[in-house]
Amino acid sequence: MAPAPLLQLTGIALTYGGNPLFRDLDLVIQPGDRLALVGRNGSGKSTLMKIMAGLVQADGGSRILTPGTTVGYMEQEPDFAGYATLGDYAMGRLDPAEAYRVEIAAEGLGFDPAVAVETASGGERRRAALARLLAEAPELMLLDEPTNHLDIQAIQWLEGRLRETRAGFVLISHDRA
Repeated sequence: MAPAPLLQLTGIALTYGGNPLFRDLDLVIQPGDRLALVGRNGSGKSTLMKIMAGLVQADGGSRILTPGTTVGYMEQEPDFAGYATLGDYAMGRLDPAEAYRVEIAAEGLGFDPAVAVETASGGERRRAALARLLAEAPELMLLDEPTNHLDIQAIQWLEGRLRETRAGFVLISHDRA
């Protein structure tokens, strides 16, 4: 028997500014699926991902998340408010006993968790957001433009982690490379 899908979108419809963005959109994400949404800026990729994450309500259709499925969402501009350091943000809701996961990601992505959020560059913030998502180890990862602000070493490390994961994931890019 096939495993239950992690997430299923059926008949999704969404209008933005009077124009249909999606109509009758169906999508099923199974455990271990690897999907990329590639398109030009403004084509609705991030909005679709927010529907997947449950952050935007579609005008029509249904979103079914299999009960018990854990979902991690890394938005383009994560909110670091309330966190003193990149490490504090990356730890998020993790148990302190799982700090090693953040340390592994910080080393692989090349950022210092002790850097203050207020002085961190866009690339350092992006690395901390990726570390948080990877450390949480959700069953479904939603990554919006994960390679923005990353150098080639960090991109290669991330690619390796995504190849190794058992999680299903969807990533957004406007870069076909």
